[in-house]
Amino acid sequence: MAPAVTAADRAPAPVAARERRSGQSYGLPTQRDRLVVAMGELITELGGTAIGVHHVCQRAGVSRRTFYDLYVDRDACLLDTLGVAQDRLLGCVTEAVAAVGPEWEDRAVAATRALVGALCADRILGYLCVVAPLAAGRDALVLQRATIDEVGRSLGEPPRAAVPTDLVMAAALGGVWELMRRHLVEDGENGDLAASAIYALLAPFIGRRRAVTRASVLSGDPTNFVARWTPSDAGVDHSGLLVTELTRQTLEYLDEHPDATNIAVARAVDVRHESQMSRHLARLQRAGVVRRRKQGRTNAWQLTEQGADVARQLQRR
Repeated sequence: MAPAVTAADRAPAPVAARERRSGQSYGLPTQRDRLVVAMGELITELGGTAIGVHHVCQRAGVSRRTFYDLYVDRDACLLDTLGVAQDRLLGCVTEAVAAVGPEWEDRAVAATRALVGALCADRILGYLCVVAPLAAGRDALVLQRATIDEVGRSLGEPPRAAVPTDLVMAAALGGVWELMRRHLVEDGENGDLAASAIYALLAPFIGRRRAVTRASVLSGDPTNFVARWTPSDAGVDHSGLLVTELTRQTLEYLDEHPDATNIAVARAVDVRHESQMSRHLARLQRAGVVRRRKQGRTNAWQLTEQGADVARQLQRR
């Protein structure tokens, strides 16, 4: 049996040196996966101080003995969860940067859009990457700083600034993280969040006028709240909708079973908590991909025209 994970095991290593967890999940989730997902959900719902080992085990459906086989204490599980979240975020950014050319500006714009899109579309991921580390102690802050530094390195060498470039980059990316923190904590509208983040990152290096031009080409915000904390990701559709594995399964099921109830959809996509399923369907409704109609006291869910289009795209993939 592998030794239990400690907080010290997780935090000091740079992000690049840590074992990177894939964005795609294959087969059944492991006990560790269940604990990580449960911890992520609970931290976002209740905050760190209110959560004990028994809460995490109950949510995950895992025994305390198994928990202590994997982690020495609750804080080690929390730190591992934060590390998994940071790795997922880096995976989104790295993939976006790899899809564009070598120009620093293009890479910076792509990385910022991917970062804002991922953190907005999956609110639990956003909370774990941006908000939770601020109250989780020094090791969590080390993880977050390592993530910010690696995002900066992924962009390549920026244009030379009048003051030390590495400090300017840290300040610019720190501003992007602060924009996201305010958005997540204050539950604001998406609005021009991506454009503002792009401007904050670019302006110190290419000047205000050009930064405004690069930010203003965005036609609306590229994200929708349609995801949940899940280790799978099915990509982005043509409208900028971030489609998680849960969303993919939901849309495909409703495509084949129009007028399905909340309970039927939950059983089909393996969501155990009724409130979680209701929130997920409500997010999809706000995104414009599903519609609800009442059959007595029961909800009946159907795909909208946009939702049917997304489902067809996913099937073609």
